Amino acid sequence: MVKRLGLLLVVQNLYVNLGGNVHQANLHAIRQLISLLIITLALPLSLRAADQPIVGIAGPAINMIYSFVGRDAGFFLKHGIDPKLVVFDSGSVLAQAGLAGDVKISVTSGPVTIASRTQGADATLIASFVNTPPYSIVAAKGITKWEQLKGKRIAMSRFGSGTDTSLRLVLRKFGLDPTKDVIILQMGTQPSRYQALLAGNIDATIISPPLDLTAKKQGLNILVNIAEMGIPYPQQGIESTDRIIRESPQMVKAFLKGYTEAVYYAAKNKDLTKKLIIKYLKTTDPEILEATVQSYIQVTDYTGYPNIEGIRNAMDEVLLRLPAVKTKKPEDFVNTRFLKELEREGFFKTLSK
Repeated sequence: MVKRLGLLLVVQNLYVNLGGNVHQANLHAIRQLISLLIITLALPLSLRAADQPIVGIAGPAINMIYSFVGRDAGFFLKHGIDPKLVVFDSGSVLAQAGLAGDVKISVTSGPVTIASRTQGADATLIASFVNTPPYSIVAAKGITKWEQLKGKRIAMSRFGSGTDTSLRLVLRKFGLDPTKDVIILQMGTQPSRYQALLAGNIDATIISPPLDLTAKKQGLNILVNIAEMGIPYPQQGIESTDRIIRESPQMVKAFLKGYTEAVYYAAKNKDLTKKLIIKYLKTTDPEILEATVQSYIQVTDYTGYPNIEGIRNAMDEVLLRLPAVKTKKPEDFVNTRFLKELEREGFFKTLSK
């Protein structure tokens, strides 16, 4: 215990004093990883048991809401676990924390899982409740056509994240080469990117509700609502690892049950969902709140099964930076064991009533 407390004090001191010697683009990501270590060290040993896992969430964005519905509505506790939810700036930063072993389950995008497993990690998708990108491409007021983006600066969260691969996929759909025609920048969270767009520091960005709806109200241009394109893509996956599934299957299954119940509950109890959006995404406009909830209900896949065609689309994007992906099949990144068990047990039928 004395050693743990000593290490905790060292890590906290590092967090406070971390500063000018680190490149600013990486500073916040490093501090997030240190924060996770502080959380882990500060927890009593009893809170690091299998039934109280640390769950990492790629955000802050609308895709994190189901996790907080599961916690605030008591569904995780109902199924015997009390996860500690930690929000990361992006899926790629979350993946780094996952490699350290403290994050047991991640709510992240499929491309992150694909990249991790291709590079030797044992990450695997156990479910995917959003199988199309829920984003919009939002541009400055003077940009109304795709060809006007040539030579322009477009921001996403971090290289290798879901926003990165989604952005590149859509640019190609509209005839732009993301490696030649535009300048892609990594700028962290959605609020950070949105403020950069308003300030004129970038020309466009990729964001999801409620910020894309706010942007439209403020006179910015929505070049495309990607969700309306219906592109199969593993946007909101539930990821764990082969080792954790092998060592703690009941914990993984319990989390999936609580999360699934939250997904169904959120659609039927919009008032709680709106309260959580207000709390975590800082949006209070009634019209935007309603549109945000409706948009996410529309893109949610209530079966929870990862879309194989979507995984193939994500693999095509990851392949451009990781050639080893071509040796893999979509099924190599998926483990639907728990979804199949829940189906056999009639769990989904009870939620549909």
